[in-house]
Amino acid sequence: MSKMMQRAVALVVMLVVVMGGTIWGTASTTIHYRPLDNGAPVVMTVNGDEVCADEYAGYMLYNMSYYANMYAQLGMSDVWNDEHAAATLGSSMPAAAKDQSVYARVVLQKFNELGLKLTYDQEKQMTQLRQDTIDSMSYDAYAKQIANFGFSDQSYSNFMYISQCYNALNEYYYGENGANVPSDDELRQYFADNYLAAKHILISTVDSMTGETIRTDAEAKAEAQKILDRINAGEDYDTLMNEYSEDPGLAGNPDGYIFTEGDMVTEFYDGAKALAEDEVSGLIKSDYGYHIIKRVPLDVDGQFENYKGMLTTAVAGTMDDLLTQWMEEADVQTTEVYDEITYQNVREYLPADVQEILNAQDAASNEAATDETAATDDAAATDDAAAETADAAE
Repeated sequence: MSKMMQRAVALVVMLVVVMGGTIWGTASTTIHYRPLDNGAPVVMTVNGDEVCADEYAGYMLYNMSYYANMYAQLGMSDVWNDEHAAATLGSSMPAAAKDQSVYARVVLQKFNELGLKLTYDQEKQMTQLRQDTIDSMSYDAYAKQIANFGFSDQSYSNFMYISQCYNALNEYYYGENGANVPSDDELRQYFADNYLAAKHILISTVDSMTGETIRTDAEAKAEAQKILDRINAGEDYDTLMNEYSEDPGLAGNPDGYIFTEGDMVTEFYDGAKALAEDEVSGLIKSDYGYHIIKRVPLDVDGQFENYKGMLTTAVAGTMDDLLTQWMEEADVQTTEVYDEITYQNVREYLPADVQEILNAQDAASNEAATDETAATDDAAATDDAAAETADAAE
């Protein structure tokens, strides 16, 4: 998965956690996507569809909230008030919001192009989940919570609706009998053509847990050679493997490993691939030590179901791969307004009702801070007076 998609998914997950598992919302009986239509200037177009400043600014604040949450978990409680950290992170916020905007548009576009529809039950469930959230905390509390992530009730509903469209696209392409799912015969052939099965006897030069050296290269090679000589003299490979191999995965894989290129260290993969079935290698050196590899038959039919998901991904990719491709192919044109919006002024471009909530919260915080300062000053003055009284008494 690309870094962009990882961030997009992480942002959705963050909202799921913050909202206590309630991720859908709408202001009507059933959910439908509704443009904000607040007269905000256009920031960009995606395949001709406009993205306005209030929506884009919401995505930027959304990303900023994500990073604030992440850094808070690392002990930096107010990253956006740290001048150096804010400047470093802030430079990446326009691109992050742009990615989110493109993601939202291409998902909705592909969903509509395919003529897909959310079911009435899906829409009704989303509506009920939103109402349950409001019932648990009041509408004002709900509005304040999503405002802190840059959302109004409608923009939040729109984005969550788009997230549900993404799930529908995933089902269309990669669900049971999905449009991009290869046939079992194709997957079996890919399995047979690209995977190997092999056992090995490992004599280690390093501890697999600590990485510390446990014997010299020469010592490991000499010990491995003794075992190889016994195999070549006719002793049973499996018996010697179970007695001498220092592979930490042996207990969990007594019949060997099934793998493809990239799963194992290069020396192991190349060594196994060069063997015929039931052939034993010479000594093969890797960073772990010395291997004596025996290639064994790949049980395609017996192991197919265990590897089917992995094989499908290898042959057909994933929904995230497809989405990344769509985003890369999208015709994205930005306007001058895009260059005007930064992490420093983003709140000025948010939907009006979101700005109103955030400004009220700031005013309440400032008032509380003023009261606390006044209380501290009063306490200090009282302490000073008491000290003066004590001095006079002395």
